[in-house]
Amino acid sequence: MESKRFRSAVSILVCLALVAIAGGGAHAEKIDGIVAVVDDTIIMVSDLEERMKELGAPADSKKVERQVLELMVEDIVVRKIYTSLGLPPVSEQEAQDLSEKSGMTVRDAGSYIRKAALMEMMVRSRVVVTENMIRNHYENQPQYRGRDSVRLNQILIRKDSAKAARALDELNAGKPFAEVAGRYSDVLSSGSADIGWVAVEDLSEELRASMKAEKPGDVVGPLSVSGYTAFYQLIERGVHGARPLEEVRNEITADLQKKYQLEAFNHWLKKMMSQYFIGIYI
Repeated sequence: MESKRFRSAVSILVCLALVAIAGGGAHAEKIDGIVAVVDDTIIMVSDLEERMKELGAPADSKKVERQVLELMVEDIVVRKIYTSLGLPPVSEQEAQDLSEKSGMTVRDAGSYIRKAALMEMMVRSRVVVTENMIRNHYENQPQYRGRDSVRLNQILIRKDSAKAARALDELNAGKPFAEVAGRYSDVLSSGSADIGWVAVEDLSEELRASMKAEKPGDVVGPLSVSGYTAFYQLIERGVHGARPLEEVRNEITADLQKKYQLEAFNHWLKKMMSQYFIGIYI
């Protein structure tokens, strides 16, 4: 009975606030009206503005404004559920420590701690990652299969056309690429012309096109690369970066656990939120 009277009172307050805002015309923005209600908790325009400022959200975006408000409503529900389960209050020091480590605000750190505790209690033990799930994920993720790559030697000569011309003459004369690089390159990786394996898709468009038909030992250049005159020699081609299943099994298991735990928690939280009176008025 008490709860019904309270909700009725809240509804009347909300209606009065909305009428005041609607009738305020050009002065509406000055009224600190109600934008949301969660049971006995009211969110005011000033609360929303403060939260958006705290998050660095654009003040002129209605879409972002709505998203921030929904986040505030969710945080209130999480806090209520957390308290109703008798879990220990999040200490200010605990939230502060997490804030300093993660870069999030102290308020967000506290909310994160409460959500993590609820997830641990409600869903973590119910999520099981099977062998089939691991294998399916492994087989469908291209990063585990490696990428078409080339291993290259490189010569970079900075803003010296005469030096670049001499290097080109020696390469055309058949001098070993590594020797020419040692004499002329202004940049050497660990003292060597060999820059290792590079994924083909990560090459510049010009170099990728130039390398398309080249065979190991062929030289490409001169090319212009970020203020340098560049020459490249193809050492070998192949698929590089492939990782066997056993090497990444723990990584995949952890990723899948996080994914499905979060999905299960969000589903559970959505069901729990339906048990609260929630009104959003923007």
